[in-house]
Amino acid sequence: MQIPDSISALYSHQGPFVSVYLDATRASESGDTEVELRWRGQRERLAEAGADDKTLEAVDEVAGAHLDVAGRHGQFIVAAGGEVLLDEVTRRPPLREVGRWSALPHVLPYLVDRSTQIPHLTVLIDRTGADVYTVLDEIHTDQMSVEGGAEYPLRKTGRDVWNERAFQNRVDNAWETNSKEVAQTIHHHLPPEVRVILVAGDVRARNLVTEELTKVLPQRVTVRQLEHGARAEGASREALDEEVRSALLHQLWAERHDILARLQQAVGRHDYAVTGISAVLDALRKAQVDTLVLSDDPSSTATCSIGPDPLLLASTDAELSDLGVTEIQQDRLDAALVRALAGSGAGLVITPGGHQYVEQGIAALLRYTDASTPT
Repeated sequence: MQIPDSISALYSHQGPFVSVYLDATRASESGDTEVELRWRGQRERLAEAGADDKTLEAVDEVAGAHLDVAGRHGQFIVAAGGEVLLDEVTRRPPLREVGRWSALPHVLPYLVDRSTQIPHLTVLIDRTGADVYTVLDEIHTDQMSVEGGAEYPLRKTGRDVWNERAFQNRVDNAWETNSKEVAQTIHHHLPPEVRVILVAGDVRARNLVTEELTKVLPQRVTVRQLEHGARAEGASREALDEEVRSALLHQLWAERHDILARLQQAVGRHDYAVTGISAVLDALRKAQVDTLVLSDDPSSTATCSIGPDPLLLASTDAELSDLGVTEIQQDRLDAALVRALAGSGAGLVITPGGHQYVEQGIAALLRYTDASTPT
């Protein structure tokens, strides 16, 4: 995954930052009071840690304020300088409610949650057009309908005489025209976060639109056809929804497997990959990292030294001092890593467990190597 723009934008602000992970679930009639008490407990701890009154008052205004969201959910808030910079509903409550006052925003738990969600489109198509469902995550969804311009003829006769074949050719042309219009509209409105498009419905129409989509879409987007689902009003969604879930799990597994296989091969060849905290921090400082692979460890308390620039990070203050950095702070390692990825345009892959070839739970695929790259 690329670091979302909403996260990258945080680093244009001056810290320190308040970061809050709040259980915003209202499970009973007293739910509002329960959420308020949970936030009040975090607020007191943040004040004790040194958070300023204006920033805490800004968070007061938004904590638990998403009254339109039902069911179990969480809320992620980042604030600094008396201003709320990010306020996001999360699809489930945090495993552990966290409030931090720190030099950098604490964003990794939010990214871990997002890493298992694949932004995608589900396209229900027939020979006249398509219904397109956009899902960026379980909170941010949209739907639009696309109607092709060719309305007649759309149905073949099944006979095989000369004039009927000509008629059937016009039917084929109408289908192709509509499929091209659907594909062009999807391409034009495609959100940059989308990584997979799932096409369901009429077999001939989905074959045509899949062919057109593969011509115009960037290589980062995968197009898959589904066997279930129809555009017709009243068509059952149960089988389609299950196939969509299965396809997205397969996509998530395939993306992780591809990155980890490339990393394992590169580490084995000692080429275009580094492992371990020190080597990865060195590569990040030089903007060598293409993709960072990080094992998710919620219990980690690892820290590192950081400077004012996103790529100024090191294991110790002395390393940064040797580089001429005078403004040095300490913060969580994962917070510094995410800022560096945002600052260099590198990607992030979060794995749920460790791997033998990933030293200290961290490794990176590189864009380039130089004489100082470990071998």
